[in-house]
Amino acid sequence: MKRWLVMGLAFMLLAVPSLGSANPNGVGDGTFDTQCGGACHGDADMNQTSSTTVTVQGDDVVYEGLLTSITVNLEGIETTTSGLLGVFLLSDLSGTRDTPGDAGWNIISNSEGGNENYVEIKVSPSQDSRNVTWTMRAPAVGTYQLYAAIHHGTEDGSEAPFFGQSEAPLIIEIVEVPENLPRLTSDFDPITQREVGEVTTMMIETTFVSAVSVEWRVAGSDVQTADITALENNRWSFEVPASIQPSLIEWRVHLEGEGPPQTTPWFQLRSEEVAWTIDENVAYLQSLALILVMMAGFVALQYRNDSSISPSNKELADLEGGVE
Repeated sequence: MKRWLVMGLAFMLLAVPSLGSANPNGVGDGTFDTQCGGACHGDADMNQTSSTTVTVQGDDVVYEGLLTSITVNLEGIETTTSGLLGVFLLSDLSGTRDTPGDAGWNIISNSEGGNENYVEIKVSPSQDSRNVTWTMRAPAVGTYQLYAAIHHGTEDGSEAPFFGQSEAPLIIEIVEVPENLPRLTSDFDPITQREVGEVTTMMIETTFVSAVSVEWRVAGSDVQTADITALENNRWSFEVPASIQPSLIEWRVHLEGEGPPQTTPWFQLRSEEVAWTIDENVAYLQSLALILVMMAGFVALQYRNDSSISPSNKELADLEGGVE
């Protein structure tokens, strides 16, 4: 019984540090509240103030239900030797239920190729500034605020948590859409991820639009014009060429119709190699199963060794053991 108790206690001691410790190597992109700015990197009460300047930029007036771009600008970046930096886009700084989605915003894409409010970026040692951009669908008519926050470690390897936030919010007024405004449909949801070597056909659905043109670009290169195919029922399509290596392609649409011409924000399409993914819960269960099998085998081996000794030999062995 003691053997089982000791082995169970050892397993718990091995599992607890991995389940409850900080994450100096990051937690990956996701949907997180401000509280994660401390909790993801240890105790939030241990946070120190980051020297990085954080500002939120975007349009002051946006049409209800239409798309807009919000950019978080980082200046004087401070981070670890690995360059890992976590960036949040938030609706307030309360620490709970403060993601843009909690305020009615719908994130379509971000410049890192996902659709989450929190992204982890790698900053090279020579970089002093960096932008992260989100494309979002506006909520109902009203006045809204958007904030940004960051967290990171330190170069000395101590894993001390640093936290920073925007000093002032971006204030946005959401107004009603003019009746004849050329626009994408309210349920438009572009593709944001694909595999390397894959040609992607984009479908666009519009309202009050008579002509469409599309521009696309790879980061750091010139803007290209895509060939548009007009389909029925105000639908259009174009192809994004395949990439030969992991990269990010941005594209936007120019819309013309009876109302004033409109240009959408830049959408992001990230090309990635096929990657293996690991489910941590499954890994823990497999580790537990392996430990249980080893424990069962150990007990079975002990039982077999004990049963292999005949009664007379066992008494002799006990007697010899007593003499010694």
